[in-house]
Amino acid sequence: MITVDLPGKNKANPKTTDRSGAGGSAGDAPNLGPSEFALDIHEKTFDELSLVLRGRLWVENAEEVRAALMRAVEHEPLKNVVVDLSEIDYIDSSGAAVLMELHRKCREMNNMLKLARAGPSVRRFLDLVDFDHFKDKPILRPRAAPPLLVQIGGGAERIYHTVQDIIMFIGAASIALYEDLRHPRQAKWDPLWKLIERSGSDAVPIVAILSFLMGAILAFQAAIQLRKFGANVFVADLVSVSICLEMGPLLAAIIVAGRSGAAYAAHIGAMQVTEEVDALRLMGVDPIRYLVSPRIVAVGLTLPCLTIFADIVGILGGCVVSVFALDLTPITYFNQVGRVLEVSDVVKGLIKSFAYGVEIAAIGCLRGFQVRGGAESVGQATTSAVVTSVFVLTVTDAIFAMFYHYTRFL
Repeated sequence: MITVDLPGKNKANPKTTDRSGAGGSAGDAPNLGPSEFALDIHEKTFDELSLVLRGRLWVENAEEVRAALMRAVEHEPLKNVVVDLSEIDYIDSSGAAVLMELHRKCREMNNMLKLARAGPSVRRFLDLVDFDHFKDKPILRPRAAPPLLVQIGGGAERIYHTVQDIIMFIGAASIALYEDLRHPRQAKWDPLWKLIERSGSDAVPIVAILSFLMGAILAFQAAIQLRKFGANVFVADLVSVSICLEMGPLLAAIIVAGRSGAAYAAHIGAMQVTEEVDALRLMGVDPIRYLVSPRIVAVGLTLPCLTIFADIVGILGGCVVSVFALDLTPITYFNQVGRVLEVSDVVKGLIKSFAYGVEIAAIGCLRGFQVRGGAESVGQATTSAVVTSVFVLTVTDAIFAMFYHYTRFL
């Protein structure tokens, strides 16, 4: 016979008693504290293992009891394991979980487990645990992967619903903008100036820094090749045209997408979670017209302004590099810029930036309206708004590049 005493958190050295055989009275047991537990292991016959539990079986000692029970049965295969619960004073859900773990361990060892002599209170509690269910169905089961055709069908269905949502949102937003332009006095323009400030003027510092660095980087990269041919002055051509036609609008749009697009998705998504959007509908207010129209107008107006600012700062960045690294004077640099840069190049960039602004605001609002659930869904919508915006901006830039090339627009 082996006796294993498990001290609780409040006792360092609990009392222990060695009980031999199957006999012994309750008076032989030690006086256990409220957090103490004792396990007696008896081998009655060659094919039966008796475990006598005493004390409390609860959250305070569940891990220690589980470890002792696992050690008791792990080297005893093909036996009838009888657990005597007559001296259990108290059991909670953690204790029941320990017995369920013992049940699974015995099944793995091909043992037969029997819970015997449980008191009335313990029996009533254990009657609530469906051991037979966990005999065949463990608590956590890996979900089987659906067949390939089911996965393809599910993906196609998700794409269909996404495209449907996009088309419906574009239609609703277009109608809302048309109504606002048709009846400007009825439009909700109160938050417009605040939205313009947040998406425009608040983004000026970061746009200035990144545009300056982008102009400097372009000048450095161009100088590596142009210096070989003694054509340093043409650095101004590359920097000015690249910044005004491509890099300025795209850089400003990416910054606004990370700031305003994500903010719109989070704001509207939080309103969805707190049911504020439903409250607007209940009050007879169109959420699209109240929330989406001002944001599209705000970003559509501010992004071209940020693009002009980014163009100027980017050209200045190229000028600084040209003066200090390429032995060009500022007058020479800006004279070359004036000769090569045309008004049409700036206008093309502004047209693209306006389209970028409309797309960023629309995508952020759409992701916000798609929020379902709680805070996790809001976070997913915010991330999706930024990723989708960057993807759409890249595709739109490619479309504009092909359009300008084949149509000779402006």
